Amino acid sequence: MENITKTYNYGGVDWICETWIGASSMGIAHGENPIKFALPLLLLQISVVSLFSMFFQFLLRPFGKFAFLAQILAGICLGPSIIGRNKQYMSTFFYTRSIYIIESFEAICFLFICYVTTCQIDTHMIKRVGRLAFINGIVLFLIPFLWGQFTAILISKRLGGSPAGVPPAEFHHVAIVQSTMFFQVVYGVLSNLKMLNTEPGRLALASMMVHDCLSWCFFMLNIALKHNTHSADKNHAYFLSAAQMLMIVVIVYVFRPIMVWMMKRTPVGHSLKASYLTVICVLLFISSLWSEFVGLPYFFGAVALGLATPKRPPLGTGLSEKMGCFIWYFLMPCYIIGIGYNMDLSLFSLGDLIRYEILFGMVRFAKVVAVALPSLYYNVPLWHAILVGFIVNIQGIYDVQIYKQNFNYRKISKKTFGAMVMSAMINSTILIVVVKKVYQTMSKRNPYKRRTVQHCRIEAPLRILTCFRQREAVRPVLDLVELSRPVIGSPLSVFALNLEELNKHSLPLLIHHTQEISPFVVPSPRDQIVKAFHNYEKSNPETVLIECFTAVAPRKTMHEDVCTIAFDQETDLVVLTLDAGMESWERLLCRNLLQTCPCSVALFIDRGRLPDFRFVPIKKLCITICAVFLGGPDDREMLAYATRLANHPSVELHVFRLLDHNGASPLRDMVERNNDMRVINMFRKENSENNIIFREVRIEEAVELMELLRKEGDDFDVMMVGIRHEENLLMLEGLSEWSNMKELGELGDLLISKDLQLSVSVLALHQ
Repeated sequence: MENITKTYNYGGVDWICETWIGASSMGIAHGENPIKFALPLLLLQISVVSLFSMFFQFLLRPFGKFAFLAQILAGICLGPSIIGRNKQYMSTFFYTRSIYIIESFEAICFLFICYVTTCQIDTHMIKRVGRLAFINGIVLFLIPFLWGQFTAILISKRLGGSPAGVPPAEFHHVAIVQSTMFFQVVYGVLSNLKMLNTEPGRLALASMMVHDCLSWCFFMLNIALKHNTHSADKNHAYFLSAAQMLMIVVIVYVFRPIMVWMMKRTPVGHSLKASYLTVICVLLFISSLWSEFVGLPYFFGAVALGLATPKRPPLGTGLSEKMGCFIWYFLMPCYIIGIGYNMDLSLFSLGDLIRYEILFGMVRFAKVVAVALPSLYYNVPLWHAILVGFIVNIQGIYDVQIYKQNFNYRKISKKTFGAMVMSAMINSTILIVVVKKVYQTMSKRNPYKRRTVQHCRIEAPLRILTCFRQREAVRPVLDLVELSRPVIGSPLSVFALNLEELNKHSLPLLIHHTQEISPFVVPSPRDQIVKAFHNYEKSNPETVLIECFTAVAPRKTMHEDVCTIAFDQETDLVVLTLDAGMESWERLLCRNLLQTCPCSVALFIDRGRLPDFRFVPIKKLCITICAVFLGGPDDREMLAYATRLANHPSVELHVFRLLDHNGASPLRDMVERNNDMRVINMFRKENSENNIIFREVRIEEAVELMELLRKEGDDFDVMMVGIRHEENLLMLEGLSEWSNMKELGELGDLLISKDLQLSVSVLALHQ
């Protein structure tokens, strides 16, 4: 049937009427053109946009991850700016019915994006952002808004007026829209750059979370005032305000308990049932529909429901995994088409672009100033403050959709919409590159002196950073602290860092626990850990000083917090407590620490051989420790730490020095051999009267080494080894080929391997 389109004008509005021919076609075999039907055309559009996006992502891959840039470029190519200049293509690919369908899918896409990203934000984090972030959030809300209005007035009245065809009122509205920022956009960018738990990243996210809260409050207040001032019927305005408040109450006190009930009904470790997911989608649609009925944008209901959604799995992060594929691979192409179709670069003149960019540039500069001034007042380094200013200027999908909503409500023109999208795309791409390069330059820490146990003076306090990932590791950590505790001399400085994995789209934190835990409050697992360390410090007030931290960070960048504390606190040794069966991300954490830590690193594999010093008298204990010395800087560091441990009254230290069959050092590097000999001679001289047993063992092949460790290993509670050794040593030949945990080195991996079946705890050191 021929598609007949008629246009009528009624009440000053054009109405387009089309004959309904169905959503899907019978196919070419029946003489029908599938592109004339809604479903085949939609599938074609999604396929073409996806191909273009993947093509641009492939081209940009050598320069980094620029998903936003690739998506916008794909939309521009398919729109009237490039391919769309062909009228035949536009009439076939973007006829009237298809545009309405695409815009409907675009709205649904943004609806789901708002909900999924918002439901992963833990609003309780606002309580912990700190004074600086709170001040930054307020200033970020005020200064760009005021400065943008001043710039718009200046351009309109002093610099030749606003762009052609753009009234001054619209130009002022553009300044308001440009001053807004979105927490979710910056979170995604920092996550890709692995900067979530860096100092600039944390400050930027915390500041923007406060800014977003103020923006939503201002948005709601503005809508309420408009209803009351522009409505002729005051009762109707009051009714809408009451309906808006009722919507929020229903979401918090009806919808949220439903989701809590579903979460409790889901066993730990299991994903959400399909029926529960369906109910959540229905609640989402009800919230959005309610928003439309009461005069709010549809996405406000999604944001409100997202904030009310419980953050713990399987909700929160689990919903992202459930809905992610549908959103990013089916709905997102529709979103890109809707953006590209409304962008026509031929509308711009050079003068228009200059005026727009002056306004945009001044607003961005105001954001940098708004962050930098309070940060400098609170002694944040200059480049850190500027970097935070760059981060809050990054724009993305959220910003573009807000531009689109303003375009749909005719707040801005097509020319302005295109200028804002192009500026956001170019600006964000440049800023992402700048932020990445600046931070890489800043993060190259150079300690002013060697932070190692070997180079720490014996009378100076040893500074140790202990890291662990779960509450069960507190006891072995305290055991190691007890063994390192000096009997006389300067106190031991210990920094206890509890590592917690960051849930998606939560705020990364580095918490310094300085306050005592109240005895009248039920302690959380985190508080219990802090209390255990403080109790130990109180029992040894003269010999141990302890500070407690908690780092909430993503797996891939968790080492950044460890390195930050190690650098700031000038620690000599970082001790990471692990289980024998390490997961892949834990091994990644070890590798990152060994490569980037500004001081020595010790990996401690606890096998339960150490007693709990908190409940057993020290005089009745005898802890036997064996240090296996092969040679090299790591072994010298290990021996220096073993010497410290030997000063504890309960420790009996055995040192096995491994020699070749000629009774000489197996190392070929003469410099390292001389350094080893000097350290060994000094060690034997200084500890001749102490409770230390020194043995020299001749080993020729790896088999003999394995027999020695198998025979002697279980006689000790802890065995200490170095991680790195000279390559191609005869006595280690073949061990690396069978290694399961190369992060521990050949000897450390051998001690925990199933071949030896030892139960001894292992402490592997890296200088």
